[in-house]
Amino acid sequence: MGRYFAIFRPLNILFIALAQWLCAYYLDFSASFDSINEGGIYWLILGTSACAAFGYWVNDFLDQDRDSINKDRPSAIRLLDDKVVYIHLLAFVSVAMLAGNILGIWFVGLFVITLLILFLYSKYFKNVAMLGNFMIAALCFTSLLAVAKLFLSTDYLLVLHFATLASFVTFAREIVKDAEDLEGDMQTGANTAPVSYGLQSVNSSVLVISIFSVAFSLISIYYQKSHFHDTLRYVYFIYVTLFLILPLFYVGVKVMVAKAKEDYRHLSAVLKYILYCGILSILFF
Repeated sequence: MGRYFAIFRPLNILFIALAQWLCAYYLDFSASFDSINEGGIYWLILGTSACAAFGYWVNDFLDQDRDSINKDRPSAIRLLDDKVVYIHLLAFVSVAMLAGNILGIWFVGLFVITLLILFLYSKYFKNVAMLGNFMIAALCFTSLLAVAKLFLSTDYLLVLHFATLASFVTFAREIVKDAEDLEGDMQTGANTAPVSYGLQSVNSSVLVISIFSVAFSLISIYYQKSHFHDTLRYVYFIYVTLFLILPLFYVGVKVMVAKAKEDYRHLSAVLKYILYCGILSILFF
């Protein structure tokens, strides 16, 4: 049963939901529990979670051969009948459309486009160097920006900051995950960035993204200082330095000497940690 639930990536979906809720509540300085409830935050979370679950299921379903090479414990989706998988995918689409209809036509369009991109990513673009990585990063960006569309009184620049930082880190992590899966990608004919350009070029790309993310964070801190009183301003700066900037420097240093699958697996875990810490920094507002 545990392997079945693992197909959903429950922790990932939980964190997506948490990120959207935190943006709605903490980045709208007039928000209350009642206002975000009435505004539809839980329908947005439900629709986004359904899209994410669709993406995980369709990716595992279409990627079984590669996963059998790349993963020590391949997805349990291979144990399910195809009809069961199709029923799950239909259920995810239905839930996303229900949530979109309740929120409005803009969100119907958002969820339709998201589902289409996730399918095309798994079917075709995952195997195209950098393009698939960019698509996932763009969806990460959109999932947070959608909060500002739903709640117009949120601080748009703050939402934009967190959405942009999350997309940068996600982009780097997707590239690192491709490097981790290099063996299976080569054997199955995938044209990912590590296969096409080599690990050294991939390492340099991740380094550039890490440096850019550090610069973006430092600039953002400067413009965000008006949101804090003196003491909290310093606490926020220390938090961002310890849990975002220094780990990003660490990634930049480690990635330049990364060669083995274990190196990239470690970097992927660090980038996931940075992503989580970045979203949790919303609590300061």
